[in-house]
Amino acid sequence: KIIPEEFTFFLRGGVVLDRKARGANPCNEWLSEEAWDNISELDKLNQVFAGFSSAFEQQSSEWQEWYQSDMKGGEPPEKLDLPGELLSQGSDYEKKFRKMMIVRCLRPDRVNYAVTNYVSSIMGEQYVQPPSFDLSETFNASKTFMPVIFVLSPGSDPTQMLNDLARERKIKLAQVALGQGQAPIAERLFTEGVRDGNWVLLANCHLSIRWLPVLENMVMALRERKDVHPGFRLWLSSDPTPKFPIALLQSSIKITTEPPRGLRSIMQRMYNFIPEDKFNKMDSKKPQSDALCNKPIAYKSLLFALTFFHAVLVERKKFLTLGWNIPYAFNDSDFLVCDNLLRYYLNEQDQMPLEALKYLIAQALYGGRVTDEIDRRLLGVYIEQYFTMSTISVKNFHLSQDRTHYRVPVPAKYDSYINYIKTLPPPGGDPPEAFGQHPNADITMQQEGAKLLLDTVMSLQPRSSGGEGSSSEDFVLNLAKQLEDRVPPLFNLEKVEKKFAHDQSPLKTVLLQEIERYNVILALVEKSLKDLQMGIKGLIVISADLEVVFDCLLQNKVPPSWKSGYYSLKPLASWMTDLIERIKQFAVWIAKGAPKVFWLSGFTFPNGFLTALLQTSARANGVPIDSLGWEFLVSKEEEKAIQVPAKDGAYIKGFFLEGAQWDLENWHLEEPMPMQLYAQMPIINFKPIDQKKVKEKGFYSCPCYRYPIRTGTRENPSYVLNVRLKLPPAAPGFLKGTSDFWIKRGTALLLSLAT
Repeated sequence: KIIPEEFTFFLRGGVVLDRKARGANPCNEWLSEEAWDNISELDKLNQVFAGFSSAFEQQSSEWQEWYQSDMKGGEPPEKLDLPGELLSQGSDYEKKFRKMMIVRCLRPDRVNYAVTNYVSSIMGEQYVQPPSFDLSETFNASKTFMPVIFVLSPGSDPTQMLNDLARERKIKLAQVALGQGQAPIAERLFTEGVRDGNWVLLANCHLSIRWLPVLENMVMALRERKDVHPGFRLWLSSDPTPKFPIALLQSSIKITTEPPRGLRSIMQRMYNFIPEDKFNKMDSKKPQSDALCNKPIAYKSLLFALTFFHAVLVERKKFLTLGWNIPYAFNDSDFLVCDNLLRYYLNEQDQMPLEALKYLIAQALYGGRVTDEIDRRLLGVYIEQYFTMSTISVKNFHLSQDRTHYRVPVPAKYDSYINYIKTLPPPGGDPPEAFGQHPNADITMQQEGAKLLLDTVMSLQPRSSGGEGSSSEDFVLNLAKQLEDRVPPLFNLEKVEKKFAHDQSPLKTVLLQEIERYNVILALVEKSLKDLQMGIKGLIVISADLEVVFDCLLQNKVPPSWKSGYYSLKPLASWMTDLIERIKQFAVWIAKGAPKVFWLSGFTFPNGFLTALLQTSARANGVPIDSLGWEFLVSKEEEKAIQVPAKDGAYIKGFFLEGAQWDLENWHLEEPMPMQLYAQMPIINFKPIDQKKVKEKGFYSCPCYRYPIRTGTRENPSYVLNVRLKLPPAAPGFLKGTSDFWIKRGTALLLSLAT
């Protein structure tokens, strides 16, 4: 029912190696270059789509309405009919799939929804609705020789469910958490369980990988044994790991449970830990020794704020890099310890100990998990917003920018808090404003979800066609030849060293180091492509490394070995174009001297270049380099208008703002437009100045990263430096004029994108 080349295009998208040959994007005001790449390539796919790009251009206003329908309060694009009649031919199945292809081309953030609609309409609703989880049904399906494996996900713990089921069936549950030295205990419990009919839970199997083959043999032997008690059951829990024994995995029932999602579900779960009877005893006119707190009004308000604080921290990770630089596994114990701390301080202190509580909760307890300084800054912003005297004294104090929900209820009985939490938006319905985020943050999250889905399905595909009438080998062979033709020649390092022999500036060192690194990359890429072509033709044996290169080219991905010089998230076609531009910057530098405007993204090690600028200034002014800082002057001139280099420091381009845009009229940070995930930043003059003269007030200290994964790796750290950008004018109640507003937005500068 699905035409193979259309399915392949849906997974891979359009691959354009040279956008200059593609033709200009006629709708660049609202349509991205990546979307036009897809449309241009779709036009060439088969007869059904022939002429699609020209028809799209002629009906651009109708397509814009379709593209932006949900932004204007209408139905999302996947639920609307497509403009024009070009795609009206074919069966109903084919029309529905081709509509999904258009959604993939233009609105990748809606792909998951489009796929859900397609599967539901073609196969049935039961294939898109997750079945209700019932552990007793799992037990009924299990056998003595068939273990049940809980595949753990962050924040989930099946132990309590299993304890409840064992208690309900009046069966003894013996359990041990695996780890160093726990294997003998696990073997003893296993033996006793087989003999006496107990249930045995071996938790965290991923921590005892070396012992698991022993467990595998013990389980496999159960099928032949006649002395196994019929009541015996083995339960295992493990994080996903490729080292788990295959035979044990195949002979088991595998189940996974997701932690509660959405602010409402998490807050309900946290309140379930609070003893209702002791909570209500705080309202008694007579002092109760077992009441939770002797300051009930303050405790109830701050407890609700703490619950919301915990829920926001846990759920914020759904925004990926806009949420946390590093995803942290905040769990129930973090909340429970903070609740105990809150009660203790309120009971023991006469004055309201807010400062001590804020420090201990945000910096010591939750902050103890946080290793990134930017993430720690965010924690401080949240705790300062939620833990204030206004939280206690102001009726229905707002905890978020969403003015409809998330208010601190008036102190009352336990049930009133539960009932209020039930009125909050359902899971999946939390507005981004509840986290201090812009609505665009949801789009970023959905695009990454779609990318994960398509990549996963693509990885499961056999090596079939790369296009109509061609095998995967033909497709990769043709692509490798095109790429090889575009690889720039290596730099003549000896010639460059001679030309700059009398230049003693730090920038000369940076230039030589950069071209030396790029020579390694260029040589590796060229050799890989030549060897791959020879291997496909049968002239040499295709090694394991070449197999990886083959698979990556087939999926429009950059082979991992090519990223050794600098890390990039770009797809293959964009990566090659980017590499050519990087080489071009240094070729012009060698031929004509240092550029007037440096493209910082083109350096494999941007920090080395920035340090060289500071060294140059320190030598010129006779001051220690560690006494210098940066002043960031956002230039109002276009690159073509800059005729001379910067007097101090350097003009630098190549920045993209994520989570904001630059107001070109008022020259300060501003909210992004709908669907504007990244905004080009004007040229910035990086000017070295005395650190004592650095101005902080009225500026947002904006972190700058080399690529969108902000954590980076040990070998390729992503963080570069913090750039101070001007804030909008401060005014009472005007949140955009504060740094806290942009910190919650996750606003950052990026030197390269994933497109």
